[in-house]
Amino acid sequence: MNKLKYVFGALIIAVVAYVAASPYITVSQMRNAAETGDSEALSDYIDFASVRQSLKAQMNVMLAEKMAEDEEMQGNPFAALGAGLASAMVDKIVDVYVTPAGIRQLMAGKKPKPGSDNDNSISDSSNAAFEDASMAYASYDKFIITVKNDQGEEAEFILRRQGLAGWVLTDIIIPQDL
Repeated sequence: MNKLKYVFGALIIAVVAYVAASPYITVSQMRNAAETGDSEALSDYIDFASVRQSLKAQMNVMLAEKMAEDEEMQGNPFAALGAGLASAMVDKIVDVYVTPAGIRQLMAGKKPKPGSDNDNSISDSSNAAFEDASMAYASYDKFIITVKNDQGEEAEFILRRQGLAGWVLTDIIIPQDL
């Protein structure tokens, strides 16, 4: 009976340790998929719809702020039309950039290049995926990876818990001038 308590206790500790380590394991698997150019494996860890929506919202806010700062746009009757067209362009641009290759480039702290989906690795980059990244839990179901680009600006990759030990990239918070 005593031996069964120890086995059960050890099993509980192992499960808790695995659940606590699971985002780090996911990051390692994402890094490996990015560095080997395995787009299919990398895609398993990304909720593309959520990442696209997050980036579109950020880009639209940045665009609105730039337009509000522009004195020529204030009071211009065509400003609203221009804002609508710009928003539609942002949607298309984000759709072009948010691909496994684009995300690999962001993971390396680089600006993504359109049409680089055939580029199967980030070996042309001076940085590896999530190189020198800081990682931490923000909450039980939110894990943040912070990557700096060459200018020292930070991008945040937000993973959210899926089930007990699964993690998926749901948001990327980009630097303001990316």
